[in-house]
Amino acid sequence: MPLRPVTSVRRLGSPIAKAAFEVSPLRPFGAEVTGADLGGSLLASSDLAQNLRRELDAHGLLVVRGQEFRPDDHLAVSSIFGDIFPLPPRYQHERSPHPTRILRMSNDVAEGFQGVGTTGWHVDGTSYKTPFCAAVMHMDRVPRGAAPTLFLPLAPLARHLRAARPEWERLWLRCSSSDDAILHPLLFAHPRTGAPSVTLGKTYGSVWRGGGPERAADADETAATVADLRTLVDDFVASAAQPVYRHDWREGDVVLVDNLATAHLAPPETQAAPSEIGLRVLHRVVVAGTAALAPFFNSENLVS
Repeated sequence: MPLRPVTSVRRLGSPIAKAAFEVSPLRPFGAEVTGADLGGSLLASSDLAQNLRRELDAHGLLVVRGQEFRPDDHLAVSSIFGDIFPLPPRYQHERSPHPTRILRMSNDVAEGFQGVGTTGWHVDGTSYKTPFCAAVMHMDRVPRGAAPTLFLPLAPLARHLRAARPEWERLWLRCSSSDDAILHPLLFAHPRTGAPSVTLGKTYGSVWRGGGPERAADADETAATVADLRTLVDDFVASAAQPVYRHDWREGDVVLVDNLATAHLAPPETQAAPSEIGLRVLHRVVVAGTAALAPFFNSENLVS
């Protein structure tokens, strides 16, 4: 597929630039943006913002390489997609350049939080009523050894799950351990694109809704459903046509993620000791969600 040009970008204090960036597909999904400078303060209404928003809707994942990316740039780019989510105190690391807004993760506990995102495929923020809509990641310290981040598109997974377990179009998951139960449909419609997607993350209970009286599943039924879901996801990922994109980080990489279209995972090698792979420090900013997830009951779309 040829490069698709995007024609304009504006930064504070700079004129409109022609041929701002180009987009080329990554394998097996996502896209790489070339010719874009994400440094400096950005106007939320700029052409760059509109074009990046459009491309993220289209691809679910954008990789931008070779950036001189300061913490203030990180916040400016993230604000293109909405309001930056303020981190709760338990996720504020003293080494973060902006502890309340930039999550700092590392394989060294003195440098950042360890073990974040390593327990399975997930989308961020499912413990809130409106899960995060986007995330912007930047590797502040690139290790010398392999320490990738893995990404999985959720629309084909949603179709796969619906075909295997059609009854799951009625399944809602409780995603918070607090008394204020947070329920999301397992299969939902992406709030911006309408594409089918999947709620992946920690589950504390389940409820059946639609097609009859609402019924809460007991602990054993929920555990069996979650185990079945995990098996189906693992089988899908391991299939011959598996769609996982593995991002091997380089200096200057910025990765933009549609959090409601793309799941991610930090594999075990990311937690290897600095003495083995070098120091790994990943900065992440998340953008607050604006809408509760709605169930995706259009089976024609799901299985087509």
